[in-house]
Amino acid sequence: MGNAREVALLALSACARQGAWSDGFLKRALRDSGMDSRDAALATRLCFGVLQNRILLDFYLSGLSRLPLRKLEERVLECLRLGAYQILFLDRVPDRAAVNESVNLARKYAKNPRSAGLVNGVLRGLVRQKESLPPPPDAAVQYSHPQWLADEFVRRLGREEAQALMAADNAQPPTMAQVNTGKASTAAAAERLRDEGVGVAPHPWLPDCLELSDTGSLERLESFRQGLFYIQDPAARLAVLAAGPEPGMKVLDACAAPGGKSFAAAIAMKNHGSILACDIHPHKQALIQAGAERLGLDCIQTQVLDGKCCKEEFLDKFDLVIADVPCSGLGIIRKKPDIRYKAPEPLENLPKVQAAILDNVARYVRPGSLDRHGCICPGGVLLYATCTLLERENEDVVRAFLDRHPNFTLEGFQVPGPFEGTDTGMLTCWPHRHNTDGFFFAKLRRLRAAYEIRPREGFGPFRLGMTEEEAEETCRRLGLPQAPQSFYLEYRDGRLSRIGLNADEDIRILYRGLELTRTHAEDVVAALSRESGLVCDCVDSELADTYDFPELGVELWRERVYHPKLLDRPEFQQLIAALPENLAYEQSHGWYFAQIWVQTDDFRAEFPLEPGRAPYDGGPWRSAPPHGPVPPEQMARVAPKYGLEPPAGPGGDERA
Repeated sequence: MGNAREVALLALSACARQGAWSDGFLKRALRDSGMDSRDAALATRLCFGVLQNRILLDFYLSGLSRLPLRKLEERVLECLRLGAYQILFLDRVPDRAAVNESVNLARKYAKNPRSAGLVNGVLRGLVRQKESLPPPPDAAVQYSHPQWLADEFVRRLGREEAQALMAADNAQPPTMAQVNTGKASTAAAAERLRDEGVGVAPHPWLPDCLELSDTGSLERLESFRQGLFYIQDPAARLAVLAAGPEPGMKVLDACAAPGGKSFAAAIAMKNHGSILACDIHPHKQALIQAGAERLGLDCIQTQVLDGKCCKEEFLDKFDLVIADVPCSGLGIIRKKPDIRYKAPEPLENLPKVQAAILDNVARYVRPGSLDRHGCICPGGVLLYATCTLLERENEDVVRAFLDRHPNFTLEGFQVPGPFEGTDTGMLTCWPHRHNTDGFFFAKLRRLRAAYEIRPREGFGPFRLGMTEEEAEETCRRLGLPQAPQSFYLEYRDGRLSRIGLNADEDIRILYRGLELTRTHAEDVVAALSRESGLVCDCVDSELADTYDFPELGVELWRERVYHPKLLDRPEFQQLIAALPENLAYEQSHGWYFAQIWVQTDDFRAEFPLEPGRAPYDGGPWRSAPPHGPVPPEQMARVAPKYGLEPPAGPGGDERA
């Protein structure tokens, strides 16, 4: 293979003709060509530069060519793009050289002998007009993003920030090394790299991460061969840190290639525990294993696995399951510039594939349980991740999964870096905001159980009217402990007449998708009042800790008789002013239901409801976790509603 321009031309041609990825083809071509590092760098710059600016180059070329670009031979068009890129973007390349080299390539590879003349004429015209070219009509053309993709970014981010994202997509991505702290400290690894002539700078917010420059071929570095580091974008490692791997865990990386997240988990686990790194492609198994051996991470084993197909021996076995699913890849455009030119239609089926993988591997996550002392052992974690920025592959997939799997819940996390909203359990990293890949991940915790109320019929696994023997057999079959860790069962004439369950951080109690113990009491009562056609005013003059809905056969108990309307009382306001932390306790305990019952009759409400029209507007519900400290921003929203100044910070958990 010839010089740098010829290698770039053939790489571009392979992308267009064969659907090859530019980075993969380029690596093989450069390795086979034997060219020096300077020419290899030029070939890479030319190939990536044309792909990053293809739409803009075509905009200018179409105004200079007497033939429509779509009618040109594919390699002739690539010759024009290569020449135009050098003329417009590479100041160190003389215009004459850019024109002559492109003409020579056209003469060598074009089928039509007149093509070289066309290339010569168009590029010379570009040289003459390059100082007076018209401005691009919009940001999509300026930054060479297909219109459908630019529209997606504008819809999500707004026009100005979408433009910043597209500009970042055309920037040179940094080379990020994650230090293998099992073999060397970050300082020692940095010193070794500097001794080998590599530029090193610490990452601004991610510990044990180094930004490298002037690396040349990584394989030539002794520090690389000795496993002192591996290459991984900070966003991908951040996702693993959010999942919280710990020594001794049993981890499954279901779509593991090329292995970076398995390596990050193994290092976080201090190489203690077990990680099964799987991929559907057999040849990638060897790639992962070679990386693990180089890093000295013997807790990693590999296996071929189709993430959509159930493996019975994996059911309920893993503390952490990582699902970095196949996706459109539109978050890594700066590393794979040609990925932006994918046709959008084939991408529409990806959420179905992602959902199928997520539904399957969720079954491998260990459920929550109670130990022999009756203490909660939280369930395992499912980490969902993609390297795309499309909501339909990210947040929408997660929300749909939660609708299908009420025994999972989003769990907040803490990670280093300039990130907000991590308490939601979902996070998107953006190239233009964080200088990372575009990357999405969600942390999902498997609960001990999720139980659905069936009005006047049953609750969870139990059915009203079943015999005591049937209920006891249900408990044994499902391994359910006795109350208060599990259901309260009351009988009349030998048959189940009342079923109760306490609120718990490791279970969900649902009625038609509404979480009865994690949703504000006002909203729960309003919703059930509409369902039953009863009137219940949550700001009535009487306080109540029990609400009955006979039409539904549902009874709800609050832990204490605290109520939002207390905030209207001067004496209560004085109490809050003296001890602001009490407002946090009110919100996290007194404003949520602590016990739910389904029953046939014998309602005992202190605040019975009356038949009539429910005077409540429709949702949305104000969902919030009933346990733990209240976030400051949530306190700030709640306090003004009831006429109080928000406290300086979140309160403790002390009783009034």
